[in-house]
Parts: sequence; C-alpha cells; structure tokens
Amino acid sequence: MGQQMKVRIEGIGNGMRTDSVAGKHKIAIDEPVSMGGQDSAMDPLSTFLASLIGCENVMAQIIAKEMDFDLQGISFEAEGDLDISGLMGNLDVKPYFQKVIIKAAVETSESQERIDEMRTAVDLRCPVFRTIKDAGIPIENQWVKATVKA
Repeated sequence: MGQQMKVRIEGIGNGMRTDSVAGKHKIAIDEPVSMGGQDSAMDPLSTFLASLIGCENVMAQIIAKEMDFDLQGISFEAEGDLDISGLMGNLDVKPYFQKVIIKAAVETSESQERIDEMRTAVDLRCPVFRTIKDAGIPIENQWVKATVKA
C-alpha cells in the first residue's frame, strides 16, 4: 500500500475558540462575534480553505522541481459556497461547501500549457484537493500566468 503517514492534532475548546497543537506548531480557530465567538482567529471554514491553498502550494513546489518548471512565485484565492441553514439545523440542507473555487496566479516564464500541466499534476496529488473532489463536492481550480515584475 506504500508509505503510510499519520497526521495527529490535539485541541482544547474554550467557548467557540479552539486552540490546537500539532507537534511544535499551534493554530487557533474561532468564530466571529455574530456566531457567538470572539473573532480572535480565523473561523473553521476559512481555516479549511487555507489548508487547501497551503496544500496546493506545497504540491506545486514539489512538482515544479520534478517537472523542471520555472516557478518564481504563486498566489492563491479560494472560496466556497455554503448554505448556513444546514449548520443551523435544517437537515434538508447539506452542512458543507456545495462548491469550491481556487484561483492561482503563477509567476513563471512557462507557457499557459505548462501551467495547466502542472495544475493537473498538483490536483492529482494534493491530499486536501482530492479529499474535497473525491467526496463529490464540485471543485474548480483555475491557474493563470501572473504578470512577472521586472
């Protein structure tokens, strides 16, 4: 089956805030005041999208080296569409993203064709992207060539 990797995180909840630790790294998650939190940290859904673009970035860096791709920089935006009535108890509404969109601006001397080739490779190997896609949630990933500053 290949090499298995276990990912483990611990967290302590205090009201709407959760302080989590993975090894020596810490992350806080909270809700905005309108949802009963203190707005002291990113909310869980934003953190989820941040983990998606973080994973896409890591895979892009790895795959760029494998492909001998001139990756000078990359920036991301991600958004998800969600009907919050599912979170609030309406069992007829799914309480997860109905669609996720990623947009990346790739700083490179490479062609758009090569950018598309790298994006495809990243999408196939990114664990967070694949978790969303394989769960049947529509996910779009649009990578375009960024204007490289001289």
